[in-house]
Amino acid sequence: MTRKNFLIPNIIFDLGQCPIFDHVSNGVVITDQNSTILYTNPAFTRITGYSKQEAKGNNPGLLHSGKHDKKFYQDMWGQITKKGYWEGEIWNRRKSGEIYPEFLTISTVPQEKKKFYYVAIFSDISFLKEDSKKKLHLAFYDPLTKLPNRTLYLDRIKNIIEESKNNKKNKIAIFYMDLDKFKSVNDTYGHYVGDLLLHNIGKRLMSLVRAGDTIARIGGDEFTAILKIEDDTFSASDLAYRILENIEKPFIIEKHKIGISISIGYCFFPKDAKTIEELIKKADKAMYTAKKTGKKVVSYSSIK
Repeated sequence: MTRKNFLIPNIIFDLGQCPIFDHVSNGVVITDQNSTILYTNPAFTRITGYSKQEAKGNNPGLLHSGKHDKKFYQDMWGQITKKGYWEGEIWNRRKSGEIYPEFLTISTVPQEKKKFYYVAIFSDISFLKEDSKKKLHLAFYDPLTKLPNRTLYLDRIKNIIEESKNNKKNKIAIFYMDLDKFKSVNDTYGHYVGDLLLHNIGKRLMSLVRAGDTIARIGGDEFTAILKIEDDTFSASDLAYRILENIEKPFIIEKHKIGISISIGYCFFPKDAKTIEELIKKADKAMYTAKKTGKKVVSYSSIK
C-alpha cells in the first residue's frame, strides 16, 4: 500500500500551534529538515515531561535513552531517507531520567520549494510491556510462592541437561519434596494460613541452596530442586538432611506456631537416568518411597 504524503501549512509553525494535533493522545513532534524541533503537542509534554518551550529549537536527541547503538539510528535514518518513513519500538528518556518504551512513527512531509518536515508520532507503551511481563511471569512462576512453576522447572532441566552434554564433568541432582500431613494444617488453621506456610517454606528452601540452583513449586505441597554438581564437594545426602532439619523448625504464621516435616526423594543425571522423563520419574518414585517408609525421610533412587 502506497503511503500518501500531505502538506502542513506553514502558518502552523508561525503560530506555534496545531489544533489537529493538540487534541490527540499520542505525542507529536514536528521538526524542520535539520531536525530542529518546531512544534510539540500537549501529549508530548505529558509523556516526556518536557514543556513546549523546552523542546522548541532543540533536537529530538534530548530524548535519547542510550539503550540503542549507532547502527540502530543509522538504519532508522537510512529507511527514512529511502522510503520516507520509519516505524517501530524505541526506548527514550523522560525529563525525569526514567527510560520508557514507545512505539514511534517518523514521516517525511514535503513542502513547497523543496523543503520538508519530519513528523514524529509516538505512544508510550510502558503499560503494554508491563502487561507482557506480568503475563510472562504468570506463565512461568507460581503466584503463591513466586518460585518457578512446573513449566519453567521442566525448561530449566532441559537446558541444564543440554549444558551437561557439552561438559561431561557436570552432573545434576533432582530433589522431589512433599510436605507431610499438610492437609491437617489447612483443616486446623484454614487455607489462608496454609498458603502463607507454603510461601514461607519456599523462602526457607531457597535459603538452603546455592544461587545457581533452582527451587520450584510444581503443585499442591510439592516442591522440587534442580542442583548443579560441578565438583566432588557437593553431597546430595548432606543437603537433603539439612533441608529435613530446617523445615522441621517451627514456622510462626499469623501468631500460630506451626510444625511440619518433609519427605525427600532424589536421583542423579546421568548416573541414574539418561532422559528428562526417566530422571523425573525416578526422583518422584524415591519421594513416594520416603513417604511410605514413614515420612520425614530421605530416599535415593538408583533403581533401573
